Amino acid sequence: MKILLVGPKDSGKMILANYFEGKDEPLKKVASIVYHKRTIIVPDSYLESPWMHKHVIALQQSADCGIFLQPVTVRRRSYPPNFAKVFRIPIYGVVTYRETYTEEGLRQAKEQLFSCGIDSIDGLLDLAKPNLCSIEKIILEGGRDDGNI
Repeated sequence: MKILLVGPKDSGKMILANYFEGKDEPLKKVASIVYHKRTIIVPDSYLESPWMHKHVIALQQSADCGIFLQPVTVRRRSYPPNFAKVFRIPIYGVVTYRETYTEEGLRQAKEQLFSCGIDSIDGLLDLAKPNLCSIEKIILEGGRDDGNI
């Protein structure tokens, strides 16, 4: 299964990619789309530039599903409105944080994912101590998790 990882800066894309790729050493961060065995990593700059959105959409041809990540710390809009709706592959919405978050930050992160077309939040991921087996289970079972990942 090939997973498309999309999110703004510091959303946890590399943490998830390292897990799915089974790497002990961190994957190298680069400024362009990176294809690995199990993941496709979209740089945050592709979300910041509207003219790059079509390239992100085209990546669905090479992926089985996508994960849209939204950190609780990002206040400005990360995704265009209804962006997730143009994908034909399943898109999962995951809110990320490090150790703690405020209820207001969580509410805003969820709102951003909902406004981009995500129907439900599939998980809440603590990047400081991620339980990534749970996120893999969500993807494999095509369902959502009601607790923290």
